[in-house]
Amino acid sequence: MTDQATVRAGVEAGDELVIQGDLAAMAGLADWVDGVVERHGLGEKVQFAAKLCLEESVSNSIRHGYGQRPDGQVRVRFSGDGVGGAVFTVEDDAPRFNPLEQAEMPAINPETFEIGGQGIRLMRAFAGWLEYEATGTGNRLRIGFAGAGDAEDAAASSL
Repeated sequence: MTDQATVRAGVEAGDELVIQGDLAAMAGLADWVDGVVERHGLGEKVQFAAKLCLEESVSNSIRHGYGQRPDGQVRVRFSGDGVGGAVFTVEDDAPRFNPLEQAEMPAINPETFEIGGQGIRLMRAFAGWLEYEATGTGNRLRIGFAGAGDAEDAAASSL
């Protein structure tokens, strides 16, 4: 039987992950990112930023998009950008939601900070770039990282 990761043309084995629509199914996401980073030599900074951004994006799809309906799927795919960077694509079949249309949040105030609701801020801070596209059946979010040092530098300057 053919592994789903090898079905798409141009996608290396192991560079695609399908997660069922419940939060428990996310358990393998961090290990998958570790494998991608190791196979493609992306470095620790991209590894950390990619884990953070993908956890936020995938959990948002499951929680808010699918309402934890186990029949939903979130597909995550890695591709290189041709110049040493990384692109992770997250796709779902949930109702359309463009995180890039959400207003920028004010700077964090330690005295009034509340846990939760910071996912889009974190993705904007740690990703090199974000690109959203509505698909015929749902959403596609591309999360890019320009190089090994960029993710940490961008986050430090935007939080």
